[in-house]
Amino acid sequence: MKYLIDHSKRVIHRTTFAGDLCEFHTTPVDEREGTHDSLYLKKLVDKECYEVCIHCKGSIK
Repeated sequence: MKYLIDHSKRVIHRTTFAGDLCEFHTTPVDEREGTHDSLYLKKLVDKECYEVCIHCKGSIK
């Protein structure tokens, strides 16, 4: 599963469900990142204080 990372707001979005409510499109392109790496995502959440977007209802395994 692919995730979109918004580094400016420290929010992780699930690409399948990311939409207008997520406001991901308002983040500059150079502040965005895509990944499939669940260990990287877990590190961002656990150690870097990133959050999973409530609108995407994404879960990181």
